[in-house]
Amino acid sequence: MQDGAVNRHTFITGMLVPGSVGGLRRFAKVSRPVAGGAWVLLAALIALGAAFPAPRLTNGLPTRPAGQGAHAPQSINVPLYSGIIERVRAGQPYETTAVAAQRAGGFPLRPFVTVRPPALALIMARLPDLATANLLMRLLAIAVVAAWTVRLIPAGRGPVWLAWVPLMVFTGVAWAIPGLTLALFHECWTGLLIALSLALRTDRRFLASALVGLLAALIRELAMPYLLVMAVLALAGRRRSEAAAYTASLAVSLAALALHAAAVVSLTTPHDLASPGWVKFGGWPFVMATGQWNLLALLLGKPVAAVITPLALAGALSRTDAIGLRLAALLFGYTLGFMAIGQPNDFGWGFVVAPLIGVGLVLAPLALSDLTRRALTHSP
Repeated sequence: MQDGAVNRHTFITGMLVPGSVGGLRRFAKVSRPVAGGAWVLLAALIALGAAFPAPRLTNGLPTRPAGQGAHAPQSINVPLYSGIIERVRAGQPYETTAVAAQRAGGFPLRPFVTVRPPALALIMARLPDLATANLLMRLLAIAVVAAWTVRLIPAGRGPVWLAWVPLMVFTGVAWAIPGLTLALFHECWTGLLIALSLALRTDRRFLASALVGLLAALIRELAMPYLLVMAVLALAGRRRSEAAAYTASLAVSLAALALHAAAVVSLTTPHDLASPGWVKFGGWPFVMATGQWNLLALLLGKPVAAVITPLALAGALSRTDAIGLRLAALLFGYTLGFMAIGQPNDFGWGFVVAPLIGVGLVLAPLALSDLTRRALTHSP
């Protein structure tokens, strides 16, 4: 009976990933108990995610929790960001403008990280309008899909796989296509740039990747862990030139952040509002909130949202090569970080990892195929 089940499974999964590269597949040789345990863990994470309520959205964007006034922290605020950009476009200094706008709007100003870094506002102030920024964001999203399609097509063969790869990557960046006001938000650009940076990195070429990663970190400091992970993994692999490139990008971004901090601190007073802090230990519910930006979750709702992140994590673990190692380190790193850090309405941070979740979903069939086959075999 079990042999028949294995044969049926092999036929079905072979329709999706026929002839996929087996030497790079982590789960292809795990023991039966390990495969069974992985399935139990996946089911538990999915059930846990489905048990919690989804955040409230308006027009696809987060809103302040009901009953909270102007002093409530808010990750996404269109009037605030657009107003700052207009004043910078008119020639006003960024930090002075941003501090004044947040003070007038009743937003926290302490610590300095409550005021976003200046890079995005300075860039957008040089663009004619929001529509142009949205066009650039769409082009960046398309570049992410194209770059990851080129990198992942060799992982499998056949027409279904050829369609599957760009489709799943697209689900992680689809939110960038309509435009709306998402180009105002730092997390959106940062997520797309991190995904492009990782796709551009190869064993022979990494400078472009380090520069794109630097741009991501200049726009939002949430990308600094990405540069740190890339530098550490390069160093662990004894790739000194590559480690130096990512370390240099991290150092430049830290220096820029220090200059920004000095400017903001010089403009604030002890009477300005302080953030209640970000160490909230929101756990898996907050991870589920940050993971809702995949197209499948946006279209199909909470039940699908509960499945996406666990499958993406499994997919990231499915490969043993350099891509798989870095993808897994990043997705698991950000997941663990979000379990500890983040206010309940900071789930807009999910845009930072949404494109990588789409990449993880590409590889999920490889993981599920191998885990199922190993769980159904008699081997120990």
